[in-house]
Amino acid sequence: MRLKDKVAIITGAGSGIGAASAILFAREGAKVVVADYNLKGAEDTVKKIKEQKGQAIAVKVDITKEPEIQNMVDQTVKAFGTVDILVNNAGSNEFVPFPVLQEADVAKIMDVNFMGAFRCVKAVLPFMTEKMYGKIINVTSVMSVIAGKGQNAYNASKGALKMLTQGMAYDLGCYGINVNAVGPGMVRTTLTKQLFANPDRVKWFEEKIPLGRLGDPEDIAPAILFLASDESKYMTGQTIFVDGGMLATR
Repeated sequence: MRLKDKVAIITGAGSGIGAASAILFAREGAKVVVADYNLKGAEDTVKKIKEQKGQAIAVKVDITKEPEIQNMVDQTVKAFGTVDILVNNAGSNEFVPFPVLQEADVAKIMDVNFMGAFRCVKAVLPFMTEKMYGKIINVTSVMSVIAGKGQNAYNASKGALKMLTQGMAYDLGCYGINVNAVGPGMVRTTLTKQLFANPDRVKWFEEKIPLGRLGDPEDIAPAILFLASDESKYMTGQTIFVDGGMLATR
């Protein structure tokens, strides 16, 4: 019960890493707001949580729209009274080689992966500063520090989010708020479904990962839980890479 009675918002929690984290958080005693653009996915996650006697609500949110983010926070406070933890997990990716990459492509990815997290933090910050307590966890990527072919915009957005994590940690530490990040490696999610549809590509990645396999969402969720718990109370501004050892080979 490491998160007993804590209230957590997790974006992109209708599937993948977000869903695995929401289920784990609820198991550890948190009251969870499962936020996702796909309301059906969010409701499915909530159903799994309630089957395990956990507490959760589903909220539809588009993190590129401030009114929807504010509604997410309002629904959280209405249901559970406050916000203690924010996990910025929602994200987007497109594979566009740089020669044909357009400004609109970059703006689209940045709007979700970087500005979406920025907006969500701004919306929950008043609750955290008032009580001088908060946990903010941003889900970045190994691609925040290494390049991927055709992933220029994604690399830039995740790199920016990693640095925003460090900047916020500096500015918000005086309010008792911990800001950290988790950088997943190659994980099977809806976001990477297209990437891993080719068995040869999967084999190529597996050969470059010391543990010899792709990750699953359940491999990432415990690291997010650690950063959301008071076990990490003296950590801020850090990125924990959960990548099967991929970065160790770089």
